[in-house]
Amino acid sequence: MNVRLAKDQKIRIGSPEDIYSIMQQVLLRESRIAREKEHFWVIGLATSNTISYIELVSLGSISATIVNPLEVFNLAVRKKSPKIILVHNHPGGNLEPSAEDTNITNNIIEGGKTLTIEVLDHLVISAESYYSFAENGLL
Repeated sequence: MNVRLAKDQKIRIGSPEDIYSIMQQVLLRESRIAREKEHFWVIGLATSNTISYIELVSLGSISATIVNPLEVFNLAVRKKSPKIILVHNHPGGNLEPSAEDTNITNNIIEGGKTLTIEVLDHLVISAESYYSFAENGLL
């Protein structure tokens, strides 16, 4: 499911804060009940690091969501996005990535290498803050 963005949200991404400012707004658009489920989004970027699209690729339960790398790269391939950013929320508020978060990130990075699609970051977000894999040396 594509996420609609206002024209002023289709910005050039320069930092995790840029990503978070947009994704926090996307998360807060959800009802309170929907925010209690894990969401997994993919942000596609043009070569200039400008947002091409944001797609919700998985909606899970209160503690997990299933992410299929095929779905992560589907729109990136169709729109010829050379770079992507992964974002998911932790409804409980603990922003530390789980072992599963790290494993799926590594699997997606490896798949991206085959497709020549670079994974720039993976953010774990809540309504209040975020955790960036790139800022914390996990990519």
